[in-house]
Amino acid sequence: MTVALPKLKESQVSALATPQSWQKGKQYFRHGAIADPMRQNHQLWADCEGSVLYHTKATLGTQGIESSSCTCPYDWGGICKHQVALLLTYIHRPESFQEIQPLEKLLANRSRDELLQIIERMLQRHPDLLSVVDAPKMPTLGQMLDLAKYQRQAERVLQGDEMHSMAAGLESLADHGGRFCQSGDWLNAGDVYQQLLETANEYYDYAVFDIDYNGEVACVIQDVAAGLQNSLANSENLDAERRQRWVETLFNAFMKDIELGGIDYGYPAGDALVNYTLDEDWVWLEPRIQNELNKSPRNLHSDWDRRCLVNLLTAWAKQRGNHQQAEATILDFGTPEQKAFLQLEQRNFDEAITIARSHFQGLPGLVVRFADALVQADEPQQAEAFVKEFAQDGGYGYQDWLAQFYQTHGQTEQFIEAQLELLKTRFSVARYQKLQAKAEPLGNWPTLRQSLLTDLEAKERHTELIDLALLEQEWSGALYHLKQLPKWSRTSYQKRVADTIQVDQPGTAIALYQELIEAAINQRGRDNYRRAAEYLQTTQTLYAQLEREDEFQAYLEQVRSRHK
Repeated sequence: MTVALPKLKESQVSALATPQSWQKGKQYFRHGAIADPMRQNHQLWADCEGSVLYHTKATLGTQGIESSSCTCPYDWGGICKHQVALLLTYIHRPESFQEIQPLEKLLANRSRDELLQIIERMLQRHPDLLSVVDAPKMPTLGQMLDLAKYQRQAERVLQGDEMHSMAAGLESLADHGGRFCQSGDWLNAGDVYQQLLETANEYYDYAVFDIDYNGEVACVIQDVAAGLQNSLANSENLDAERRQRWVETLFNAFMKDIELGGIDYGYPAGDALVNYTLDEDWVWLEPRIQNELNKSPRNLHSDWDRRCLVNLLTAWAKQRGNHQQAEATILDFGTPEQKAFLQLEQRNFDEAITIARSHFQGLPGLVVRFADALVQADEPQQAEAFVKEFAQDGGYGYQDWLAQFYQTHGQTEQFIEAQLELLKTRFSVARYQKLQAKAEPLGNWPTLRQSLLTDLEAKERHTELIDLALLEQEWSGALYHLKQLPKWSRTSYQKRVADTIQVDQPGTAIALYQELIEAAINQRGRDNYRRAAEYLQTTQTLYAQLEREDEFQAYLEQVRSRHK
C-alpha cells in the first residue's frame, strides 16, 4: 500500500529555525549541499556537506515536522541549517529521495547465513558499527555479566568525535546498571557502574572535554558515579576486593576532577568517599591521599589540588567526629588560605592575619572574604585595618568593601569619603544617589558633587557623565557628552538619551532617532531593519504629538528613496 506523504510548507520549517539558520539553510539547499537523501515511510535522512559531512534526519507527521536532528555541534536555538536544507529538499525536490522499504520487509526472506554476510559487509564498510554488534545486551536477572564488553563499548564511545552520540552511547550502557538497581541487585549494578566510570576516568581527557562543549557526556558520567555511590551504600556482604575496586574508582574520579580544574566530573565521587566508606577503606586510601599531597605544590597560585585533597581528608575526619584530626590535617598539609581561616575560627586573630598578610597579596576576592570573616568574628577594627593595608596598593574591590563597611560600622564622614573615592573609579547611579542621601543632611553635597564632576570630566568619562546628566535632567549636558563619544560606541547611549528627553525635547529626540534609523539601515540585516522600523514608529508618534504628521510622511518618503 502506498504511504500518503505529509505535506510541508516553508513557513513550517522557518518557524523552527532562527533567522540566521533559515537563511543559511536556504543557501545550502540552493547550492546542492544535500547528498544521498532517503525516505522510509515518514522518516527522512541525508548527508549534508558543511565544514565536514554531517548526517541529518527528520520525522514527519500529520501536523508537520515531529522531530529532527543533526550530528553537527549547533546548539544555539531552533533547528540547524543542515536540517533546514534537508526539509527544503523534501519540499521542492521530493523525487530526489530514494525510497527505502521498512527493515522488516527488506530482511524478512533472508536466511541466517545471508544476514551474517550482510552484517560482515556492513562492518567492512563501516567499522564503527562493530560497537553495535559487540554491545552488551540488556541484562536479565541471574545473568552472568561480561564486564569486558562494557569496557570495550565504553572505550569506543569515549573515542568518538560527536558529543550527542557519545552521551547517548554511554547513557545506554548506564541504563543496564539502572536495571539492576531497580531489581535490587546492587552488586551487579555496582560492577557495571564501576567499569563504566573507570573507563571514563581513563578516556575523558582534555580532547574529549573540548568535544563535550555542552557537558552532556560529563552529565552521564555524573549519573554513573551517583549509581556507583548508591550501589556502595546499599550493597550488603560486599567482599573486600570488590569494595576496594569500587572505592578506588571513585577516588580516581575525584582525582580526575582535580586534573580537569573542578568541572564536577564524576560528582558525587567525593561525597561517596566521605559518607559510604569504612575505616578499613581508609587504611590504604589515606596514605594514597597523603602521597598526592606530597607531590602537590605548596604555593597559593597552584593549590587547587592541595585544597581539594585536604578538604577530603578533613571532611572524612569530621564525619567520624574527629575534629582534632581535621585541624591537624590542615596545619600539616593545608594551603595558606585554609590555615588562615582555621586560625581565625580558633580566634587566633594575630596568627590568622599574619598568614593572610603574607599570602593574600594580589587576591582581592580572598582579602575581602577574610575581612568579612573577621567582621563576623566581632573584629571589625582588625578587618578595616587589614583591608586598608591592601587598599594602599590599589586593586579591584577594596574601596567597595570599605564603603559598605563604613555604612554599617563607621561614621557618616568615613562612608562619604570612601564612597566618593569609589565613584571616581567605579561610577554607578545607585552609588551616586546613596552618597547624595548621606551628604545632603550635612550640607556638603554641592562641594562633593562638583569634586566628582571635575574628576570625571578630567578623565573624559563621558558615559558616566551622560548617566549623571540624565539622572539630573540636564539635557544639554547629556547631549554634549553624547557627541564626545566615538561613533562605534554611541548607538546604545544615543537611544537612552533620545528615550529620556523625548517628553521635554521631542524635536531633539526626533533628530537622534533619525540618526539611529540611518545607522541601522546601513548596517543591513533583518534585525537591524526591525530596529529601524521601531525607531520609525517612535519618530512617527513624536511628529504626531507636535502636530507635524506631514513632515513625517515627507521624511519617510526620503528614507524610502535613499534605501530602495
